[in-house]
Formats: sequence, structure tokens, C-alpha cells
Amino acid sequence: MAYHGATSYANYIAIVHNGVMQYSEENNNEADFEFCIYLYRRSLEYFRAFREDGDLWDKADDEDIQYYSSYLQMLYVNYANDLNRCGRLLQSISQLKHGVASRFSMAVGNMATKLITYAQYDYDIGHSRIFFNEAYQLLRETLEGALHEDAKLVFLRQKVWLEENFPEDFLREPYNFEDISLGETSEEKNYRMWCLENTLFLNTLNDAFYYSLVAHDCIHLPDIVTDIHVGFKFHGLFNQLKQEYVSARFMIYDGLHNRGGHYSDRDVFMYNTLDYPIYGLNIEMVKCAFRSLYSLFDRIAFFINDYFELGIKGRDVSYKSIWERRKGGKGGYEYALDLKKAMSGADTYNLPLIGLYWLFKDVGKKEIKHDYLEPAIKQIVDIRHALEHRYFKLHDSMFVPCEEPALSDTLAKSVDIDVFKNTCMQLLRYSREAIILLVLAVHREERLRNEQRDIDKFVAPMFLDKFEDAWKQIF
Repeated sequence: MAYHGATSYANYIAIVHNGVMQYSEENNNEADFEFCIYLYRRSLEYFRAFREDGDLWDKADDEDIQYYSSYLQMLYVNYANDLNRCGRLLQSISQLKHGVASRFSMAVGNMATKLITYAQYDYDIGHSRIFFNEAYQLLRETLEGALHEDAKLVFLRQKVWLEENFPEDFLREPYNFEDISLGETSEEKNYRMWCLENTLFLNTLNDAFYYSLVAHDCIHLPDIVTDIHVGFKFHGLFNQLKQEYVSARFMIYDGLHNRGGHYSDRDVFMYNTLDYPIYGLNIEMVKCAFRSLYSLFDRIAFFINDYFELGIKGRDVSYKSIWERRKGGKGGYEYALDLKKAMSGADTYNLPLIGLYWLFKDVGKKEIKHDYLEPAIKQIVDIRHALEHRYFKLHDSMFVPCEEPALSDTLAKSVDIDVFKNTCMQLLRYSREAIILLVLAVHREERLRNEQRDIDKFVAPMFLDKFEDAWKQIF
């Protein structure tokens, strides 16, 4: 029912709003798009629950499984299209991978169109060319399959566009990824393979490819034109964003994979509370990483406030405040720029920035019609609140919470280690998405500014050298 509700609501949006979102206070239809996405997410939850229910799955016959698979493939495609419309470019690609793996024609074709969009917003020309090449291979494949005529026409247009803009010898064969080493030690290789397989590298290619050549964090800010007195503040802030993300990523990996004890935990006396608690340096590293990842969103807001000149006072900047028009309450004031209006304007349209806004709706625990837009976010937010302000307690997966008040820890937010692991992985993906969307949004804005810049103004190039790996230590 949730799936049919979502598709029906999508049809309603297409008829009433022509599929176009409006963000102004006078004309705003975000709630309709929110409800549609919510229904797709609820539908996915029901599909997963059915698959994970051993009794129901074991009783399913071939016809039931085929029915399940067909609907799931259609769900992923429709959900991905809605996410893409909301600027969630990375999430859109992720949702199509299931259908592409099973060679579902609509998923293959839509993956091609999403990679083309992704490539058009990527500042790295080399990466864009690889995406365009891959999109062409996918379009050739899907056009050989059974398709609805309308879909076939859309995919054919995309294929013709690529043929008109790239030489035949470039499109003819798939891009050949060079095989490179993942590291000097088995520990480093295992870590990099984990990042690669879980799509955690700050590298746009990792959203579509899992080759060793992709296993590095190469993304950075595109060329930025500023007044001569501005300096390198944006690059400095972005350096810090990257460092905090990759450090948190490793702490989560190491904390969850390193099962051994640490000497810092020796002779630290504790009582056994009989509820299988987990203590130790490793798990504290993961908790610190969790808190660090959450702080990245406000740091990104700090970047956006300055780069887009929103005019929000430093103490008032947050991932929430940048999407508002004014500071309310006593001492309130109007902002210099309405970011939501700017990102959706005809001459200033910025799809990656819209994606950051819709990511905020998830991370910020946006409420819609008696639930959250992202139902799974409650667990992440509750864990963060307990870590920052209350009492968070991890348990071994064999632990079953005791319902007897005299024996249970009623002060704690108690979480199973497997649940915590999944929550950390989701937060890692949110953080990575936010950082990459920030880069794409800046690239889009720089292109817009370049179009509006006085052609008689002289722009002097200034180059920055690489910060060498050998310097990343305390001397």
C-alpha cells in the first residue's frame, strides 16, 4: 500500500505541480514532495522486514518471490528519481544499484541519466568523462531491452546527446581502470577495501565504481574567485572538514574491527552490572567519531554562511539556521540572502545546494504527518543526544534488555552493538554526502558567478601546493 501510495502521490505532484518544487514562503509545495519520499521509505522498510522475516520468506513460493523482486526494483527506480529531483544525487545513484545489479532495464537507463547529471556538476573533468563513458555503456545496454516507448525516447535522447558531444572512439569502449596497490600493509589494504566497498571515499567516482584506482580521498574545492584580500580561508576550512571526516571514518573502522584490549584499560576497576556492557578504548573511539561526524554539519553551515554571504552572525550559524530568512526572537534580524530562494531561482538554480537542504531535512529530524521524513533518523538522533548530554550504554549482541526495573539500567540509552554499528555507517554516509554536495554546490556557484562577472575584470591565478603526507604529524 505504501508503494502504491507513493506512486499515486508522485502522479499527483506531476499533475498539480508539473513535477517542480517551489521553495518561497508565498509558493511552497515541499510538503507534497516530503510525503511522497516518506511513503517510498516506508515501503522500503516493509520490503526489508518481509525479506528479513525468516518464517515469511521461507513460506514464499517462486511466484511470491518474483512478485516481491519486481515491485522492489520499481520502487528503487521511482524513489531514486524523486531523490534526484531533490538534489540528493549520491543517494539517487545508490538506490539504483540494486536494479542495475539485476540488469533491470529501467534501473540501468536511469542510472545512466543520473551519472550524466552527476558528471555535469562535478568540477573534475577527468571524473566527468569517466561518468559520461559509463552512462553511454549503460544506455546502449538498456536500449537493447524491453522498454516503454516514453522511457525509450528519453534514454535515446541522452545517448544522442553523448554522441554529439564526445568522439566515437571515446564512447566505443568502457573506461579501463588501472589496477593500483591499496597500501603497503595488510592492515591498510583491508581498511581501504572496507572504505571502497562501503562507498566511503571522498571521491565522486566511488559512487559508481569500486576499483582500486578510486580508493583515495581526492575531492577538494574547485577554483574559487575571490577578492585579493580574502586569502585561502575556504580551502583551510575544507581541509579541516576532510581531516575530521577521514579520521572519524578510520576510528569507526578500527574501533569496530579491532577486537583486542588496550593497555590504557588495564587496572581500571569497574563493576559487572550483569547486562553484558561493552567498555574499552576501541568503543570510546567509535563514540568520539560519532560525535565528530555530527559536528561536521554545523561546520559546513559555517562554510556556507561565509561563502554565500548569508549575513548570519557567527554564534547563530547552524545547519538549521542557514535555510531560514531571519533570526527570530529578541534581537532578531533579517539575513542578507535568502538561501532557499537563491538556490531555486531561475538564474541561480543550484541542484547540489538543494540536495544539502534536503539532507538537512533528514539529519535535522524533519517531522511530517505523525512521523519523521526519514523514519530511521530517530535512532541516530537519540544516540547523539545520549552521547552528548545523557548516558549511553552499549551491549553485546547477545544481551536481551531486562524488563524488571530492579535489574535494568533505567538511566541509560541502551543499544545493541550491531544497531550502533549500522547507525555509525549511516552517519558516515550522510557526512560524506554533505561534503561532496558542498563541493558540487560551490562549483555550480562559481560557474554562475563567472557568467555574471564583468569580462573586463582581470582575474589573476594563484596556485596552492599539495600538503604532503609526511607533514601530517606533530614534529
